[in-house]
Amino acid sequence: MGFTSGPGRSALQYGFVIDQTACIGCHACTVACKTEHDVPLGVNRTWVKYIESGTWPDTKRSFSVMRCNHCSDAPCVSICPTGALFRRPDGIVDFDTSLCIGCKSCMQACPYDALYIDPVDQTAQKCNYCVHRVEVGLEPACVVVCPEGAIISGDLDDPTTPISRFVNGEALLQRSPEQGTRPNLWYRGVDEAAIDPLGAVDPGDGGIWRDPAPSFMTVDLTPPTPKGKNGRNHQSPPSADRGADGPPRVVYNTDHPMPWGWRVSSYFLTKGISAGIVMALALSLLFGADSQSAFARWGAPLIAGVFLAITGVLLVADLKRPDRFYYLLTKGNPGSWLVKGAWILGAHAVILGLWFLFGLTGAGFVPVFIWASAAVGLGVAGYTAFLFGQAEGRDLWQAPTLIWHMLAAALAVGGGAGLLAAAIFDLGAPSREAFAWALVAGAAALALVAAVELVSSHPTRNHAAGMYHLTKGAHAREWWLGGQVLGVVAPLVLGVVFLAGAGVPLWVSQLGGLAALVGIWFADDAFVRAGQSVPLS
Repeated sequence: MGFTSGPGRSALQYGFVIDQTACIGCHACTVACKTEHDVPLGVNRTWVKYIESGTWPDTKRSFSVMRCNHCSDAPCVSICPTGALFRRPDGIVDFDTSLCIGCKSCMQACPYDALYIDPVDQTAQKCNYCVHRVEVGLEPACVVVCPEGAIISGDLDDPTTPISRFVNGEALLQRSPEQGTRPNLWYRGVDEAAIDPLGAVDPGDGGIWRDPAPSFMTVDLTPPTPKGKNGRNHQSPPSADRGADGPPRVVYNTDHPMPWGWRVSSYFLTKGISAGIVMALALSLLFGADSQSAFARWGAPLIAGVFLAITGVLLVADLKRPDRFYYLLTKGNPGSWLVKGAWILGAHAVILGLWFLFGLTGAGFVPVFIWASAAVGLGVAGYTAFLFGQAEGRDLWQAPTLIWHMLAAALAVGGGAGLLAAAIFDLGAPSREAFAWALVAGAAALALVAAVELVSSHPTRNHAAGMYHLTKGAHAREWWLGGQVLGVVAPLVLGVVFLAGAGVPLWVSQLGGLAALVGIWFADDAFVRAGQSVPLS
């Protein structure tokens, strides 16, 4: 059958309808897709998810075909730092692997788990609607091979096409329409629990046909808690809608491990130290600290520069294609906060470098560099909140308080790092007092932000599930004991003791600073993991 948009028409919007009343779960679409695109084992562009409900002998199995939704407002396109993902004039969301740096941000932005990292090319890939076939008038391979005709493709803007009549004439469902991506994939007659990521639970037994096994994409070691076969903890938030037989169970799905791990959590800390120590130093000038001390002239920019360099190493090391890291600057998408972040980090590096060099010469205008670096430091500390905001698949990361958490954490670890630096540099009393106040203020602000998050209502079920994993589930111990007790309470108490008591030794505040550095890493690591613990497919 020809695959055209009709004569004389310029508007195009290709899409899919999956008729689950006809689907028999044969996986022909998956096999055809793998064959057509030479997709390696272990990853899929399209796959069939199975769920089962009821108890034996009254059980039911439902199928749902999963793939890219070719969204009209595709968040993967917005966050991609190099334009490797793009939306064609015909509405197909396509990709150019030659531009991909393997940052995995598109995987975090997609609310449908549609993207994966190719284990051979180490680049992000997904369903591209078989554009090489569409461009010569053929239908996608999955459409042609389906024995039941359950996959309907075509131009949604042409009222004469079968898919247009389906969409405009029947009651169809979509996956996660609340995400606002305007997906162009509809389901007919599907069990709602099959396309609702939180509608069925993963029992953690590996499902049918295989035993649980780690995926090749596992980024790092995760806490030793029971996991489902998708690489995430299978504990689920309590639900009132489970029925006498319990919730439906996922018995077959494709792997979707956490794309980001300890490197991202550590990058939070290192860039926070780099930004925070100069912010705390600027505060010390208001306390009357000497701007011509060795620490102010070259010690602070050296420490900030070292941690900024570690930040860069972590970011590059986390790329699947680190050889292409410079694409961020040479082929950057200015709409991506990964690119904007690279600009901010670059500006911070330039200022720190000039500050260090002029500081060594004894120049008298060092305060200019201190204040300039502190101003840019606000951007260094806070831009990640906007980057995580573009990761629209992770609702926990969309919290409006995240930017305040980032700024407060930078102030706390900056003050802590400054106090620890007193073991090497001869800091005057005004500097020590200012760093202690930065530590206390940052820790107090972190406590306030955490309290607001705990009492706030959850805008989506995805966000509620993420908070469950963070505060009650797999990552609760890391967040409460590591993040809140060690990262907030200890620095706050020790910092106040140091400031309030005359003659209290400096090591008390330094112990508080060390606690802040370690504890805030735990809090951020729990936050990063909890956001990824909520299934998207």
